[in-house]
Amino acid sequence: MTKRHRNLIQRIIAPDNMAEALRLTSLGKRLSAGYLEFKEYDALNLGALTLELADGSYRAGTPQEFWIVDPKRRLISALPFRDRVAQQAVMLVVGPILDKAMLPRAFACRPGKGTHAGVTQLQADLRREERGGLVYFLKTDFSRYFASIERPVLWRLIEAKISCRATLRILAAMVPREGTGLPIGSLTSQILANLYCGATLDRYLQQELGERCWYRYMDDLVVLGRSSAHLRQVKEAIERYSAAYLGLRFSKWQIAPASRGINFLGYRIWPTHKLLRRQSVVRARRKLKAYRAAGDIAVGLGQDPDEAYARLSRFVGAWIGHASWADTHNLLVKLGMESAR
Repeated sequence: MTKRHRNLIQRIIAPDNMAEALRLTSLGKRLSAGYLEFKEYDALNLGALTLELADGSYRAGTPQEFWIVDPKRRLISALPFRDRVAQQAVMLVVGPILDKAMLPRAFACRPGKGTHAGVTQLQADLRREERGGLVYFLKTDFSRYFASIERPVLWRLIEAKISCRATLRILAAMVPREGTGLPIGSLTSQILANLYCGATLDRYLQQELGERCWYRYMDDLVVLGRSSAHLRQVKEAIERYSAAYLGLRFSKWQIAPASRGINFLGYRIWPTHKLLRRQSVVRARRKLKAYRAAGDIAVGLGQDPDEAYARLSRFVGAWIGHASWADTHNLLVKLGMESAR
């Protein structure tokens, strides 16, 4: 029988938990207007937020919405700073509980997991499976995943793990019970969107269909198999299940021999090596050009180029960290990044 957790609210509003939530939310935000405004009277602001969470009067503020293209066009909802603190405080307690509903081969938004863990696991399994003969892969991607999540279904999953009424009331203020879709850009959306397939489709795939070599990162799914015919049956089964129970539909899917390389989490993966996906390299070239041009323009205008070059340095460091997990020595030399390693 699934354990349901009660009396969580006292852990959420505990001073140590609220202080940790503020610390985590502040990381990388110390020059933002929201942080500076909250920090000016941080003890009073944190106390007021704690009281709202405790007495059930908490209501989320209005998010700032904007579009990004990376690489798809996405609508991002950026919550006010105090709401991000509230979400962090709740998820510090609720997140580990929901994580226990997940299976080991779900890699998004989980401690000890992530993109590199997913890529490493996939390649290790490819090497092992290749010893037994030809390996095929199924790759699927759901259409408008966050926007398609049916909240009543999601809430049934939440209430299967949590029975604390005060905590559920706070979560309802952050994520309405009715309607469809979760906003991209908030902590609750990341964790709950991962739970949506993690407590349903993942279990169907492993426990009902009996698949053991599968890898999911949010809405990206890869399954390994011995034949294209078998993987087509798997594809049709999860497509039916997703449409019937989750309201999800594929935007695209592919079945092919693993010898072609598997595109997953920014890499193209073979048993023997990994390369960066072409689009990742194209975007890196564009950003390098833009950051360098911004610095040159600043110099030409007699302005301080330090901020532009600082942004360039941060991007290069982060991108090299991503690229170093693949076989990219020649690429980094070509891009002039090898010296930055």
